[in-house]
Amino acid sequence: MPQISVIIPAYNQARYLGLAIQSALDQTYPDFEVVVVDDGSTDDTARVAQGCADPRVRYVFQPNRGLSAARNTGLRNSTGPLVTFLDSDDEFLPAKLSRLAAVFDQRPDLGLAAGPAVLIDETGQPTGQPFASRLPADPAELVLGNPLHVGSVLLRRDWQAKVGYFDEDLRSYEDWDMWLRLAVAGCPMACIEQPVSRYRFHTAQMTRHGTQMTAATFAVLDKLFARADLPAAWGRWRDQAYSRAHLRAAAQSYLADQYAQGQTHLREAARLHPALLSDQGRLLAQHFAAWIELPKTGDPVSFLENVYHHLPAEFGGLRGRGRQEIAQAAMRLAYRNYGQGRLAQARAAVWHALRRQPAWLANRGALAILVKSYLAGR
Repeated sequence: MPQISVIIPAYNQARYLGLAIQSALDQTYPDFEVVVVDDGSTDDTARVAQGCADPRVRYVFQPNRGLSAARNTGLRNSTGPLVTFLDSDDEFLPAKLSRLAAVFDQRPDLGLAAGPAVLIDETGQPTGQPFASRLPADPAELVLGNPLHVGSVLLRRDWQAKVGYFDEDLRSYEDWDMWLRLAVAGCPMACIEQPVSRYRFHTAQMTRHGTQMTAATFAVLDKLFARADLPAAWGRWRDQAYSRAHLRAAAQSYLADQYAQGQTHLREAARLHPALLSDQGRLLAQHFAAWIELPKTGDPVSFLENVYHHLPAEFGGLRGRGRQEIAQAAMRLAYRNYGQGRLAQARAAVWHALRRQPAWLANRGALAILVKSYLAGR
């Protein structure tokens, strides 16, 4: 029996599947199996999976039933006491299994361990945006959002058996639902600081489907708060959890240029959590600033500008701080791009900031970016 089962659900991702399988086979940890579950693909998924001669890799086919069902089929067709999941367009870093298995060796009581992911684009190049795995001190705070990338998790099968399989009625966020059920059941969890996986964002990716993601967010919360056995301590997070859900829905709406829908979600978020609008909307402005870190945001500064230009009329105090917030966001992008050697993008971000707040011209960092990028000729 292998110690770890790697489950790869695959649906029409033949382009990336070979890379995913190879990243599993390249692990420094020696004792594992790989189960590829073909969820009714119509491309070359079967050829790619079956073309792997390594005996540790097994191929299982099922008619198309969705991601949750594919993961469940993988669970039923694997044997390791530790389980991990690898979406077919993502990759493991070579030390992923070693790093997380070591945490289990140190903590025999542990049910789940996770690490950060490196975000990559369609070509496999890092985007420069981190996906850190962080667990709240109070497990009930998991209702505020999913902090874990599914490909960065290692799970003890005994705990999965206690809470059941992935919910096949959910079309997205089925992993968040699983983590919530584990937390309610008292599963001990831990996170490490070293990256363990590569999380790919590309045009065909499911997480770009905003309507589906929004529906799944509320479905997960409705399911959780309807539980008769939910500990009372979790109930106090209900309003804030739904407020966060409406904020995520608003972000999806603004990304799709659906401004009226975005305004509706913002109003509901503020109704459920009035502190969002305190101090001229300082907390809400922080959420907006975090939105531009979404890999789906193609032009972050223009996106943030659109948000402030299409706020609900009654959010006037927040609109007043828009120029300052947009300028600060542009400078954060400038510093990040400069640190990654993207001088043209850094220079453009500085000019975005200066157009909105000329006072940045007195900032040494801003001047250094402009001077060095022009001297470099890029």
